[in-house]
Amino acid sequence: MKNFFGFVILFLSTTTNTTGAQLSQQQLMELLNHPNRLAKDNIRDSVRKPEKIMDFADVAAGDHVLDLYAGGGWYSELFSLAVGKNGLVYAHNDELTWKFGAQEIKDRSAGNRLVNLVRLDQVALADINVPTQSIDIAFMAINYHDLYFTNRIRNGKFQQLRPNIVDYRTAFGAVRRALKSDGVLVIIDHTAKPGSGYRAANDLHRIDPNIVQYQLQEVGFSLLEEAFYLRNPKDDLNTLVFDPTIRGKTDRFIYKFGVSK
Repeated sequence: MKNFFGFVILFLSTTTNTTGAQLSQQQLMELLNHPNRLAKDNIRDSVRKPEKIMDFADVAAGDHVLDLYAGGGWYSELFSLAVGKNGLVYAHNDELTWKFGAQEIKDRSAGNRLVNLVRLDQVALADINVPTQSIDIAFMAINYHDLYFTNRIRNGKFQQLRPNIVDYRTAFGAVRRALKSDGVLVIIDHTAKPGSGYRAANDLHRIDPNIVQYQLQEVGFSLLEEAFYLRNPKDDLNTLVFDPTIRGKTDRFIYKFGVSK
């Protein structure tokens, strides 16, 4: 067991990455100051700790990464820089996340500035079409709860955003098929109280981590590791994540799953 880097290994893994050398934390830190990176992106580095997150994901040169619900592509760009010219990053959005991230990811990928990035725009999770067993890292940051985000009140008016919740079985069944046998799925999200169910996704933009573990294990994933870089015991777990008193400081869980044998 090791905990000096802020994570605990739950199960031993003998998988190896054959695509290239895993990037060190020093190399990942250097990416944050890459000359081609958008200056506005640096603002979130201190609260998202991307160098630790990508190290936890074991990103290596030449990897193929599937950034699920990529939104504006903040992480997509970092992975694009990390995997290099021999790697590939798919930046995926379904119809809902496209509504919120479309302009940003269009701007980010304009002029082919990220030559190894492929956009999957307005594609349902279950319909992701990438080669079978081609993905080294599937990654979902702060979006698992969006499977259950169906409506909201905006300016006093009710808005229906999805007709139904997303079926996690078909959605992550597609992700599982896309992953290599030694690939990993990394999930980060805002923590909701145990037993809060799906309502926390709509009301607070949070999710009970037990739901994530249960659902992904049912679909055929095994929990490998948990990291604690983004934990905040001062978060009461009852506050909307956009509330200025907690925004950027929520308690967030970080899980790494492997494909069950």
